[in-house]
Amino acid sequence: MKAMKFMLLAGGAVMATAGMAHADDLGALKAEIEALQSRVSELEAQPQASMPSGYSLLSIRGGQGNFESALPERSADRARADQGFTLSVLPTADAAPAAEVSVSGEIRTALLYSDFEDDDNADINVRGRLVVRGKADTAVGEVGGYFRFQTSGGGDFSDYSEEARVNKAYGWWKFAPNWELMAGYNDNTAVLQTSWDWLAATAPTRTFGPSNPYNEQMRLTYSDGPLSFAIALEDADRDQFGDSDVPVVQGYAMYSTDNLTGQVVGLWQSDDFGDNDDWALGGGVAVGLTESFQLLAAAVVGEGTSSYAANLSPITADEGFWAGSAGILANLSEDTRIELGVGYEDYDEAGEALGIGGGVYWDPVSQVTLGAGATYIDFKDALIDDDGIRAVDDDSLEVFVGTWLRFP
Repeated sequence: MKAMKFMLLAGGAVMATAGMAHADDLGALKAEIEALQSRVSELEAQPQASMPSGYSLLSIRGGQGNFESALPERSADRARADQGFTLSVLPTADAAPAAEVSVSGEIRTALLYSDFEDDDNADINVRGRLVVRGKADTAVGEVGGYFRFQTSGGGDFSDYSEEARVNKAYGWWKFAPNWELMAGYNDNTAVLQTSWDWLAATAPTRTFGPSNPYNEQMRLTYSDGPLSFAIALEDADRDQFGDSDVPVVQGYAMYSTDNLTGQVVGLWQSDDFGDNDDWALGGGVAVGLTESFQLLAAAVVGEGTSSYAANLSPITADEGFWAGSAGILANLSEDTRIELGVGYEDYDEAGEALGIGGGVYWDPVSQVTLGAGATYIDFKDALIDDDGIRAVDDDSLEVFVGTWLRFP
């Protein structure tokens, strides 16, 4: 009986102790809830950052935005995916950005040695760029724009200019699936996108073969998977003969995958200063033999137009020409690559120019590139229009060591 009584008393003591502990836990939990509620009330009372009407989230992140435009861009002009920063405005936290603006910059500085017509010199060449690109989703499709501010000089070209200019500016409108309208100042539509000038030519030296001028234009592009087609009205050539009264028509057809790109281009321009209209036809291919090794080649033939001029250009209204280039791009390691190429320009009257060149580039991080290389141009009895036609039977050698610094 005494044992039973002792057990009952012990159990009661245990239950009383547990009840006291539970009461303490409830009290502590209640205090934490009250503190949390007080903090929420303080945050709600603070002034909130204003947001654009209809949006709920603004973010800033490193790298480029999601710009899947059909517009191609020269390799040496592309901003790297992790370069710069992007402002994004989202309708909700779990939705794709409704508007994005990406900003990036680059300073290229090179010690450049030049030897042309027995004029040797070594100087510092500098080029600064600031690129702003943005887009917004609208009720009638995506609308976007691109601006590139640039200043440059030094070396064998000119003194450094302290005044920046917008050397590329265009906008686009994706008004229907697969269709895009571009208007502004950009690479000419019939540029050969498998040429040395497009896929390489990273160095601050002369290029060779068919070149890549910019032009005022309105371009319509259709793309579906690896296939794309474009046609454009562009500003007519301006040269010593004058210019046409109507825009030049340019276009291309292209098939492009990760390892293969094939392209055909065409150009026609009414010529009021010669017996025949200006025209050009060209094509090329770039093949990735392995993940780190690519071959490229392109050629163009035409009459009258200067849309592919590099070291030479027509000096008569109906002058025929052809030009071509070929090259190798290879990654020697994860952060080291080489560019090697050759190009030729042959004009009926302006003469011939043979160019070879290349460089080796090291990227210790994505914000820094170090490079070195050279370009040699052999002018063969060429006539160069330089504020007065002059005969040249000489060569040009340029050697560089440079840095590319990207920010922010």
